[in-house]
Amino acid sequence: MPLVGANDIDLAVRGADGQYVELKILEPDASGRAFTMGRFRPKPYVFFLCVTADETWVIPSNIFERFSAGVPGGPTHTLNFDQDDMGETLGERLRIYRDRWMLIAEFRKYRSTLSDPVALQMMLAMG
Repeated sequence: MPLVGANDIDLAVRGADGQYVELKILEPDASGRAFTMGRFRPKPYVFFLCVTADETWVIPSNIFERFSAGVPGGPTHTLNFDQDDMGETLGERLRIYRDRWMLIAEFRKYRSTLSDPVALQMMLAMG
C-alpha cells in the first residue's frame, strides 16, 4: 500500500540537493491544532505540511505516525499539537519541525536524523 497515491499528493518538490520529496498539505480540525490523515504507510521522502493561520509544521511521515493518535495501519491518524505529552504539549515536543522548510530544501543532508527530534535538533545546532 503506497503512502499516498497520485491523487493524494499535493506537491512533489525537488530540493536544492536534487532530491525529490512528496508533500501532503493538511488543514487543522475544528480545534485549530489537530490534523487528521487517513490510512497511510510512512516513507522517508514524504512530509505532511500541517498549516495553521500562524505556523506551518514540516512533519516527516514517520513522525506523524509515531506521535499521532490512532492504530498503526488504522483508518485515521490525528496529530494534535495541543495534546499533553508527559508534561509538555506535543507541539512543544515537536517544535523542531515548526517552520523548518530546510528539511525539504536540503532533504539529503537531514534525512538520517528526520525520525529522531533530538538528533535533528543536535544536527541543526551544529550547522
